Amino acid sequence: MPFVDSHHRRIYYERHGQGPAVLLCHGAGSNAATWWQQLPTFAAQHTCITMDIRCFGRSAAPLKEFSLDNFVADVLAILDREEVQRVTHVGQSLGGFIGLQLALRHPDRVAAFVACDSSMALDHPVLLDTLAKRQISHQAVSIEQRSLGRWFLENRPEQAALYAQINHFNPSAHAFAAKEWGSALAGLMAPSSLIPMRSLRDVACPTLLLVGNEDPIVPVSVMEEVQALIHGSEVVVIQEAGHSAYFEKPHEFNSTVLDFIARRARY
Repeated sequence: MPFVDSHHRRIYYERHGQGPAVLLCHGAGSNAATWWQQLPTFAAQHTCITMDIRCFGRSAAPLKEFSLDNFVADVLAILDREEVQRVTHVGQSLGGFIGLQLALRHPDRVAAFVACDSSMALDHPVLLDTLAKRQISHQAVSIEQRSLGRWFLENRPEQAALYAQINHFNPSAHAFAAKEWGSALAGLMAPSSLIPMRSLRDVACPTLLLVGNEDPIVPVSVMEEVQALIHGSEVVVIQEAGHSAYFEKPHEFNSTVLDFIARRARY
């Protein structure tokens, strides 16, 4: 089981396949295991790296270290350890927060950026209002009900159960108090942490904005606004998918992302 030392913590990651590097970075309801439907396909033509973000899965750390600065440093530590100079960052939800930070702060390391159902910690009134209401109204709702679209819940109940089980391996499900975990997540959206919309004009790497049409957190209309600000970016909407299009519609997700990487990534 490979770990890298980063800022006094052991961060878990895996490396599969060969070829141009792709980092798959999970959201706040998951860990590296969630990419089981992507790994075989991506690793057939890419060096494919997955990781447990700090405080998730096997990357044990106290919540006081739950910060984007640490998350970005952990990604760079993995890339340096594996001698990967440039990578396509595929980030779902929280993973997209990290990807946008990398694109803005370390553009030389990013061959392309794929934001998957991610608000990217943008200072946008619609996103902030949705997240604020969601934090109040969804406290007693299961992770799969919060994140998955109606079609998937109705037609793939066994995979919805797997989605929940993967999440339950995170400390947030069994070790951190709910109030403390909620405060840690909210800290990422504090005013001082938000990225102004105008900063999107500084994103220089090829960018794909992928979103499920049933995503309750990230509206398609907001991603269209983002596309208008990131030069040359693309938007793809996955039908009958919620906040986890990569899990709900894996074949469509995989083909879309791999096509984008083949056409646009600059290694």
